Amino acid sequence: MKKAFGYIRVSTLKQVKGHSLEYQKSAIEEYCKRNDIEIKKLFIDKGLSGYRYRPNFEKMMNDLKDIDFIITYSITRFGRSTQELLINIQTLENKDIKFVSIKENFDVTTKTGKLLLGMLALISDFEAQTIKERMEAGREWARVHGTKRFGRPYADIDWDTVKQFREVGVSWTKTAKRVGVSTATLIARAREEGIE
Repeated sequence: MKKAFGYIRVSTLKQVKGHSLEYQKSAIEEYCKRNDIEIKKLFIDKGLSGYRYRPNFEKMMNDLKDIDFIITYSITRFGRSTQELLINIQTLENKDIKFVSIKENFDVTTKTGKLLLGMLALISDFEAQTIKERMEAGREWARVHGTKRFGRPYADIDWDTVKQFREVGVSWTKTAKRVGVSTATLIARAREEGIE
């Protein structure tokens, strides 16, 4: 029998106390029952916004052994941006683990799932190009107007730490927490620095 981790996140305490947590859990259990998949473990982050550190998500991503799937109720539970979602899915694919999102019927083992993944990749590339163009326009504006900074100021980032962490395979989320910025900010800045 194939094995899976399930991941559940609820953003507010109201959702924790209400039906959202149980609803997600029930949906994952029913999916696994229909598809003859054993749930090896459920990882649950309670009352945490997607833009904050998710300790049980990190534990799950650091323990990708002896499983065939990661199953979540909604794709929004697994990534906080298109880019991060693709990074997370690529991490799973590198370990031959399939990602399933029940609500969107997103299963990378199907033709539809692969098509959706390709569309997400295009969206991610579009987002990255748009950000790059805005930053270039901002730099040009700053050059013309004789200012050194433009837009929202970024915190100083310890790039030596980032490079060391990435070289040994530490996740973007954990690295961002260590250097004190959001994951989205770190990934965007890292692209500028040529760090993958």
